[in-house]
Amino acid sequence: MMTMRKKRRISYAEKAKKQRMRLYGFLTVICLLFACTLAPLADNGIHEVCVIADAGDTLWSICEAFKPEDMDLRLFIEKVKYENKLTSSALSIGQEIVIPLS
Repeated sequence: MMTMRKKRRISYAEKAKKQRMRLYGFLTVICLLFACTLAPLADNGIHEVCVIADAGDTLWSICEAFKPEDMDLRLFIEKVKYENKLTSSALSIGQEIVIPLS
């Protein structure tokens, strides 16, 4: 006696469910890849700030407000002096100082 296996027929609803699950998985992967590529591009476009010195302002006090957390203040002051082509830390009233933010 030979037994024949019955081939299970997959219904249309089951096929449609599998296709939807594959589509959802594919779309999830695409969305994650898209989000990961946009994350480094998120930039506010501001790379520097222009500050006008007022009476009583020092380069130290101006730089202290804008320095990155992981940078020493003295190094940041030197960077600001270099960017503005300053030879000393003395400021005049009304002098424009460009502060780099990166």
